[in-house]
This record gives sequence, structure tokens and C-alpha cells, in this order.
Amino acid sequence: MPRVIFKPSGNVSEVPENTKILVAANRIKQDIEFGCASCRCGTCGVRIRGSLSPMKANEKDLLEKMHLSLDGTIRLACQARVLDSDVEVDLDFQREYSPDQGS
Repeated sequence: MPRVIFKPSGNVSEVPENTKILVAANRIKQDIEFGCASCRCGTCGVRIRGSLSPMKANEKDLLEKMHLSLDGTIRLACQARVLDSDVEVDLDFQREYSPDQGS
């Protein structure tokens, strides 16, 4: 099973393929900022190293509205799903931006 490694804590969540990052965090009680959990608020934005499910239009639209990168390095934990390989999630990013910075 793929692993989600949360930085800077180093906590690891081993999850089945297709698990959302937010679910992986909750499974191991990893602190992660989130609000709506349904791609409406942007609070759960994280920096990613690794390959995740492709972005859907609603996630792209929200990231664009927040003036964040659409290159796949920034994802919403409530939308991004783990594929078949390990992923690193940088939670420090959540202190670097505000979800309403694009408003």
C-alpha cells in the first residue's frame, strides 16, 4: 500500500490506493487545517511531492482563484487522492498562505 508522509512531523499513514490526503491525515490523527472538506473553502491546501490523482475542474478553479500554482505541487487535501506510490505532504505550507488571498 502507498504511504503518505506528513512533513515536518514525519508521521506516516499507509492507505489504500484512491484515499484522499485528508482521510489519510485523519486516520493517524495528524493535525491538518481544513474547513468544508468539499472543495469550497481552500483551507486544506498543502504542498505535495509525488504523484496524485489528476485535478478536477473544481479544484483547479479554487486554486486559481487563490492565486496558487496549478502545476500539481499545491493540492487540496480534500480532493487529492493517493495513487500507487508514496507521497510527501508539506503541512508547513498551510502557514504560508491564506485561503482567502485571492478574494
